[in-house]
Amino acid sequence: MRFISLLSFLPIFLFSFEIEFNKKFYHTLPHEILKTHLVIRIDDDSEKEVDNRLNKFNELIKEYDKVDKKLASFNIRPNFRHSGNTPTIRGYIGELIYTIESNKAHFMDEFITQITDLKKFRDTSVSITNLSWTIKETTYNVTLDLLRFEAINWAQTYAINLSNDVKMSCSLKKISINKTPVPIYNKATYSPTESLTVPQANQEIIEINPKFILECK
Repeated sequence: MRFISLLSFLPIFLFSFEIEFNKKFYHTLPHEILKTHLVIRIDDDSEKEVDNRLNKFNELIKEYDKVDKKLASFNIRPNFRHSGNTPTIRGYIGELIYTIESNKAHFMDEFITQITDLKKFRDTSVSITNLSWTIKETTYNVTLDLLRFEAINWAQTYAINLSNDVKMSCSLKKISINKTPVPIYNKATYSPTESLTVPQANQEIIEINPKFILECK
């Protein structure tokens, strides 16, 4: 009798199953930051002259306070000419690179205009590239946290509803949310420009696609 009694309980403990699936969660955010890369390049015979002229651009960039600036590079290097196997210095090339951001398109336009107006010599080039709207990194990270919280809450509610539907005890066994990389802006390919064409601000979709594993007993 004890053996039969034990068998009668086995199906209750043996019958269980897992559900594994993915679900997408997303938020749509308006673009808020206009971003570009600025490169100033000077080619001259004198290293001192290159340095002086680059510093004039650098001072103007620092003085303009209506955009955010981040210095990427300030360097001066020899410009070699090879004659046979012997390289000789024929001058110097200076390069000043900044990442520029603004939440107002007309400030970006005004800033670029002031920089290009400072260009007085043919051996000086002012270039901008990758001019595009984006969202702040802080806004992006906060949105990701909200999406993760939303996914966890949804899964817990789904487990409760599933328990009621199948008349079993269902619970969230595992949730895998892949680490979503922070937006990385493409490496700039610098090309000269005569005028600033500002793209239209739009929206960006931030999404996660977590995998859920639910267990029902």
